[in-house]
Amino acid sequence: MPNLLPAPAHASQLSPGASRDATATAKFLEQAYDQYAGSYDVLDSGSAADVLGFPELRRELIAQAHGCVLELAVGTGLNLPLYNPSRLTSLTALDISTGMLQQAQKRAKGLGDPFPVTFVQGDVAALPFESASFDCVIDTFSLCVFPDPAAALREAARVVKPGGSVLLLEHQRSPFSPLAWYQDVSADAVAATGKGCFWNQNVTGLLSSAGLQVKTKKESLGGLITLVKAQQLM
Repeated sequence: MPNLLPAPAHASQLSPGASRDATATAKFLEQAYDQYAGSYDVLDSGSAADVLGFPELRRELIAQAHGCVLELAVGTGLNLPLYNPSRLTSLTALDISTGMLQQAQKRAKGLGDPFPVTFVQGDVAALPFESASFDCVIDTFSLCVFPDPAAALREAARVVKPGGSVLLLEHQRSPFSPLAWYQDVSADAVAATGKGCFWNQNVTGLLSSAGLQVKTKKESLGGLITLVKAQQLM
């Protein structure tokens, strides 16, 4: 049976403590995503996602997972059926929302027993884990909604083991100028109607600023989507 754990009490000792504003933001997001939880799969999957090839991209990313794995912003657990338990030592699934985690738990229960997953409530910008704890850190389509994506990636870099991988499937600013221009002018409107997703982020730049180097990259849909494997700079 999957476990649902709160962030450890000593989490503030493992990474810089959140400011009062950051704590308020985290609480707001927790409440917002608790409200999304029951209908989130309709928003984040379905026929439109199928047409755009998102399920195949998710499978391609998750197929690289091995060893001790941390998935950030697991949401309702859309990725959980894609993991191969025989390749995993452990799987930790983190989300800021208890409502989302409860939905993910329900999905995990249908995947066979035991399915090696532990659920943890926590903030991606202040991960409640020791440094160098995981072989892989994974995120799919959540970087665009994080209030501080740079902080989230710095934390991912902190908790991944030397030689481990940060695996991302994300919206990004297209390398093609006309598309990039449209993304820039529409970013605020898209965020207002798309769960706060800013779809014009420079994912490669964010990784670099977090001390992570892109090892492989695959772009889709005119460069609007990127699948990235990154590792710590040596």
